[in-house]
Amino acid sequence: MLSSLQRLRFRVSVGALVCFCVVSSTSAARPVWHDATFTPDIVLRVSVATIQLNCQPRLSTLVNGTYPGPPIYLEPERTTWIRVYNDAQVNTTMHWHGLSLSTAPFADGSPQASQWPIPPGHFFDYEVHPQAYEAGTSFYHSHVGFQAITASGALIVKDTSPLPYPYDDEIILKVGDLYPQDDHAIESQLTGVPFTWIGDPTALLVNGQSGTAPNQQTPNSSDSSCQPWTMNVEPDKTYRVRLIGSTSISLVVFGIEDHNNLTIIETDNSYVYPVETSYMQVDSGQRFSFLLKTKSRGELRGRSTFWIQLETRQGERTVSAWALVNYVVEGGRQRPPGPSPGRPYPVPATPTTLTIPSSPVLSLPTDVTTWLEYRFQNPPFAGYDPPPNSSEVTRRVIISSLQFLNNTSGHTVMISNNASWFDSPPLGPTAHTPYLVQILQNSTINGATPDFNRATSNSDSPGLDPLSNTYPARIGEVVEIVWQNAASSPTRVYGAHPMHAHGGQYWDMGSGPRVYDPQNHSALLQAHSVGGGTGAGVGAGTPYPGSRRDTTLLYRYTSQGSYPGEVDGWRVWRVRVTERNVGVWMMHCHILHHILMGQQTVWVFGTPEEIRNHTLPVQGSLNGYFTYGGDAVGKTGGQGPSQSEGKGVRVAQFFE
Repeated sequence: MLSSLQRLRFRVSVGALVCFCVVSSTSAARPVWHDATFTPDIVLRVSVATIQLNCQPRLSTLVNGTYPGPPIYLEPERTTWIRVYNDAQVNTTMHWHGLSLSTAPFADGSPQASQWPIPPGHFFDYEVHPQAYEAGTSFYHSHVGFQAITASGALIVKDTSPLPYPYDDEIILKVGDLYPQDDHAIESQLTGVPFTWIGDPTALLVNGQSGTAPNQQTPNSSDSSCQPWTMNVEPDKTYRVRLIGSTSISLVVFGIEDHNNLTIIETDNSYVYPVETSYMQVDSGQRFSFLLKTKSRGELRGRSTFWIQLETRQGERTVSAWALVNYVVEGGRQRPPGPSPGRPYPVPATPTTLTIPSSPVLSLPTDVTTWLEYRFQNPPFAGYDPPPNSSEVTRRVIISSLQFLNNTSGHTVMISNNASWFDSPPLGPTAHTPYLVQILQNSTINGATPDFNRATSNSDSPGLDPLSNTYPARIGEVVEIVWQNAASSPTRVYGAHPMHAHGGQYWDMGSGPRVYDPQNHSALLQAHSVGGGTGAGVGAGTPYPGSRRDTTLLYRYTSQGSYPGEVDGWRVWRVRVTERNVGVWMMHCHILHHILMGQQTVWVFGTPEEIRNHTLPVQGSLNGYFTYGGDAVGKTGGQGPSQSEGKGVRVAQFFE
């Protein structure tokens, strides 16, 4: 019996046997209406309001009125309909980070690439159907403008089978950062002429709290938003801490006082063989799960609190924050910890006698470029495809990125192989038709069919089709993508870049300094070879096979280059293009500043015909997805759909 996703994929594999025209590929026999009788499984409302962050007011984009937004727990192998209302005065979307292949084609949340943004005063129904092998930790966030700095929340895919690594309870630890300016002001500074760089954030946030007070200068904090977030635990327990990097720009390292026994078991919605570490490191878009073994009552020796020390790296300065691990024992009986699957964002009162330390309690590393590189490997779990080896690689695409001042326009942008790509703007309506819509309607993007031969023969920007402004790839390819870090023009500075892929996971093959050299990389893979026995279970001397990821770092190895465009630093991915990931997908830096400045690329996996066949719904019509504010988008009135909508929202259903 085929699962719903298998049925969808089966339609793609047999598509060559059936003659489809554009009209037949965009509609099915029976329309699907989400009217007053339809109840979504989850409702999210995006709004703009002033909230307290770091004990100061900030006008922020919020989900359901809070930051962080409410956590979402998804059942695998089951369709979940999530209705997102846009109660703001600007466009918005919602991206289900790391789960692109488990959403309907128009539900990836990437405006200009796969869907129109949701207009103000409207709602959109997202169809999400995660697979069992995607169990793990992620988050949802807006993909419009600078909204994601606060418009985000945890997204957990539950396990269906017995846990591979047992633990007693789990805790969400969501790391963010803060700028006091509102989203629109930041967007204007980063995209305007003259360009204004906004610098480092003023604070880090742990589940919404900055941990900057009380201190000797500020003994009485005005509210809890600047107090340390508290992780309540019981003695002699094992906790799975789900770490989510939801910063706008910050690379964060942290450790726990007198707790250096951290065991990483998950990276980006994929289990890994256990890796021991004394501290954690996370950047924007990355997720990890680590096991924390708490102390026994005897080991505590009467002590109940321990500091979590957080610091930024690879910025202009170090931004610090504090949180607490608080052991809870009362009258010989243990109270259940605050964090649990039902209450993952506890805001317990900070112990009143505590003042944040005036100096570090831990010595955290300053060099972040080698942290657990070439260490993560995936067990052979069901659904985990084997990693492609070097003999399977069909071609290599090298993409160098840098910040560039355009002397003609006056704009400062990020360019990747001499090209920039921008999302649709927050203020709508937008005239830029999403690439997926263009493919389905005309088999073209920007007036040209994405052409593999034109892209592979492009000597100026290898891999890029200059007419469609896309990177085309064919089914059956294994593409090795090399991201390179280049010095800015004209200032010659480098920045760190957490590179993120939509459209499924890739295999991360490691990183290194200077210009990419295939022979040196091959030597590194061999130097980190794995053997049999208790390791990854592959043959002795086998080169490092890579690990399943969707966000990994292109590091900054030095602050300034000798000349503009000088390359120093690389990161290698291997991407297998199959019938499963046919579509239009973004690959981009996850720093919000750099997204606004154009550090994004768009990849087209498959031909237009293959994409149309892959986009066939189980039932319903695609026509409502083809225009801004079309029939697939509902109008709101108060807290629900407007009565003037009649039949409701016309949607396409992709999973049964």
